[in-house]
Amino acid sequence: MLVKKIIMKRIVPILIIIFSLFLTSCVVVDNTPGPNGRDGLAYFGIDYEHRAPYSYWDNNKSIPYNPAFGEYYQTYPGIYEFEYFINPHDYYYGTYEVFINYGGPGGPRGEPGYDGADTFLMLITDPQGFHMHEDYGYSMSADAQPVVIERKEGKYNYKITIQKGNIKERKAQSPKFVAT
Repeated sequence: MLVKKIIMKRIVPILIIIFSLFLTSCVVVDNTPGPNGRDGLAYFGIDYEHRAPYSYWDNNKSIPYNPAFGEYYQTYPGIYEFEYFINPHDYYYGTYEVFINYGGPGGPRGEPGYDGADTFLMLITDPQGFHMHEDYGYSMSADAQPVVIERKEGKYNYKITIQKGNIKERKAQSPKFVAT
């Protein structure tokens, strides 16, 4: 009898606790979406193939005053003005627009979204006009005035407008050059 009392005093409360845990536990389905993917970064640079430009200027604060040829600089999305001189009087000018690719939305059950692709734009500043330098050799000369090039796919996401100028016909924006 004493053994039965001891068992009842010790085992029954433990069984009650275990049984109550089973009753109070429940399955929770969490459909909370995961975090969005990382936005892609944007890069811009200048280069040349035949002859370096006489000078280069743009109003993008991410690009140094005297940028290194062939180097990409991380930049922010936006529309920027540029000029590059091919001699003391003639130059090309226009705008380039930099975009970023946004990351994708998060998936169900906390799955993170896909990361946006980084974008790269390299402006080739040759004396006979410009062309775009891309992995597969896409190019276009500036015969028509102005030329607009726009592309939106993957890491190539940009818009450029460019035309030829002369300091006698149009005042340069570059602080280094003024009409004489």
